Amino acid sequence: MHTTYKVAILLLLATARAYTQECAHSKPLGMISGSIQDWQISASSAYPQEWDKGCHEKYARLYQPNKYGWCAKYKSSSEWLQIDLGVGAKVTGVMTQGRGDGIEWVTSFMVSYSMDAFHWQYVTDQYGNQRVFEGNVDSYSVKHSYLHKPISARFIKFHTVHWNKHPSMRVEVVGCQLCKEEIALPPYAKISASSSWSFKKGSSCQPEDGYIMSSKAWCAKHNNENQWLQFDVGPPTLVTGVTTKGRGDTNRKHWVTKFRLSYSNDSRVWFFYKDDNRLNPKNHYWTGNNNSAYVLLPDKNTPEGLEFGGNADKDTARVHYLNKPFTARYIRFHPMQWNSHISMRAGIIGCQYEGSCGKGFMKVNTDTPCIENMAYNKESWINNKRRMPAKRNIHRNYWMHGHAGRAVDGETEASLHSCTILDNFYVEKPVWMVDLGKKTDISGIMIVTWQGKGQEAQKNYREYMYNLDKIVAYVDNKAGKDRVDNPSNMCGFISRLNNALFQPSLHIECSKRMKGRYVYIEAWGAPNRWSRLFSAVLCEVMVYP
Repeated sequence: MHTTYKVAILLLLATARAYTQECAHSKPLGMISGSIQDWQISASSAYPQEWDKGCHEKYARLYQPNKYGWCAKYKSSSEWLQIDLGVGAKVTGVMTQGRGDGIEWVTSFMVSYSMDAFHWQYVTDQYGNQRVFEGNVDSYSVKHSYLHKPISARFIKFHTVHWNKHPSMRVEVVGCQLCKEEIALPPYAKISASSSWSFKKGSSCQPEDGYIMSSKAWCAKHNNENQWLQFDVGPPTLVTGVTTKGRGDTNRKHWVTKFRLSYSNDSRVWFFYKDDNRLNPKNHYWTGNNNSAYVLLPDKNTPEGLEFGGNADKDTARVHYLNKPFTARYIRFHPMQWNSHISMRAGIIGCQYEGSCGKGFMKVNTDTPCIENMAYNKESWINNKRRMPAKRNIHRNYWMHGHAGRAVDGETEASLHSCTILDNFYVEKPVWMVDLGKKTDISGIMIVTWQGKGQEAQKNYREYMYNLDKIVAYVDNKAGKDRVDNPSNMCGFISRLNNALFQPSLHIECSKRMKGRYVYIEAWGAPNRWSRLFSAVLCEVMVYP
């Protein structure tokens, strides 16, 4: 086997494993439900509809009305029906049915499969030979055939071998898919744009109106090729497709007819999506809301990246499954051509991220997706370094209490040596502050504390912690300790009531969504205690939008 061919096969198998390895529960993959669209079904030939209106590839779906189905144009064992599953799947079986006319069905068939519609393999039996499946015995009943071993594939072909009267069939593919769902959805994904049209005081056309399920759309301020719509999906994940629509909240005909994709993991270095263009013909057609077929120009590779065909109206969703899925955090849509004005809604298809969030990301609770921790690795101080004497500030920050940055270093292990400590040895209400770098929306703050691990060896600190009364969070646009103790700047607080303050993780949800650059954490001591000394241990402070 040629080396290049071997490398291509290995890359395809690695991609297949990436989004099928955790897949476990088999089910019909979309021919019955319609999630596999008409343009994803193709065939070697089809009986002309002017001869028989019930024969077409789009009727090759299981449980279609009787007398409907795919009918090959010729009575030949070289005929085939192909299903594009969109993204790689673990296929465990197939289902077949005749045309439902009492006359035509396939009695035996073979199955081949591929990840790229270029390199094909046949399903084999337990002896390694090409397997010939037993088909149907009438045109009405449904036959389910198990595969000897599951296969990883995006494209499935049914090859007719023998038939009754004429090779006609309806089919379904059985298996499971992990990476065929919308992933860039609110409230977890963040959306931004190069510019936006200020339409009726923000009632439409804003970046957040560009989500695929929106009834509005993002509208660029300028009509030029420098505009873009960007999605931040959180931790980098596998992207397998994109969806686009036009602007839905106006009678004006605004939509994008051609666009490019770029992606990045740091928002600084960007790569334009490119393709080998083998599969362009499958992307030319899709069915509109009125069951009419729209025809668009084929996708075209350029040195700057692949140009995707866009929309032909404002309401019909156009889906593109990627021949070369990629892993990224940021995805941008770059409109290249448009109808009347740059306006679009967009969605990202791929794998929901699973596993630990890693540094720079967080979960508000154990069952939510990972979102950006806006405080990660940002500059921070203790007790307002502008106002405390430099010598004392260095002493408190570095010697006994650890650097303020330990609260934003991404290390969530609650051990004392990796935490930042606030105490009242020198100030009545110690303050920790983080600079988020820019003014941003803030919905809440999570604080990982020092509870339940290693505390016996640090008895004094444990007792000082029990002298705490409150931890209060503030948000402001200016730096300085005088920004705290202002009710209008307060995000929220956690008190010692019912021991809420002494939990391993504290969640301070702002009473309203706030906008600011600086976040302050202030510690208050409990009144009327025999000892007035207290400590607040901040192992990790995480801020979410």
